[in-house]
Amino acid sequence: MSARTVSRGEQGFALVEALVSLVIVGMICLMIIEGVGAGRRVWERIDQREAIGETIGGAQQSLRDRIEQVYPTTLFDTNPPNVDFHGARDGLVFVANPPQSSRPAPLRRYTLRVDTAGELVLSSVSDVDPTVISAAASQVLLTGVRALDLAYFGPAAPDQVRQWRTSWDQQPSPPELVRVRLNFEPGDTRHWPDLIVRPRATLDSFCLIDANTHRCRARP
Repeated sequence: MSARTVSRGEQGFALVEALVSLVIVGMICLMIIEGVGAGRRVWERIDQREAIGETIGGAQQSLRDRIEQVYPTTLFDTNPPNVDFHGARDGLVFVANPPQSSRPAPLRRYTLRVDTAGELVLSSVSDVDPTVISAAASQVLLTGVRALDLAYFGPAAPDQVRQWRTSWDQQPSPPELVRVRLNFEPGDTRHWPDLIVRPRATLDSFCLIDANTHRCRARP
């Protein structure tokens, strides 16, 4: 075999090696790119789940803060007197202290409901003299809500049995516990854990009866 033949063979072998190396490098690069893309998609899903969890957690904390602050305002113009707390399965109206950041301020009347747009809304107005016009405040806690499902635990007329009930109205005191459940639209993957809140106060200890209106006239 001549030197020229050997030289050409070595050149051909070197070219094949280079091509194989390029293919291997290309495959490695492709695997790295796919791995980075898959990792990014995983992190995006994790970030999305965390954002959803934070949104639901924030909504639950807002409701817990307000329901815990339920003020057992006594209505003496009813027979017998009952607490100013009106709970149904799909909505709740109650009187509570304003958030800490808004104090000192009068008690506020809160309404919890799901509106026609599927928004879970907590709205409130000042619970001062009804002849005084005050601005209403509304807070959208969540969107895409299909239904609100509330329940109330405690002894109530007429049976006075401590059990869960779908309504709480015209009772002498607030319920011992309030349970908040939400149903989302079909296909919505969000999860709302049962929120169970215990009102802190059950006795209207600041009530001074007004002889003219037969209502409490002095409150903090």
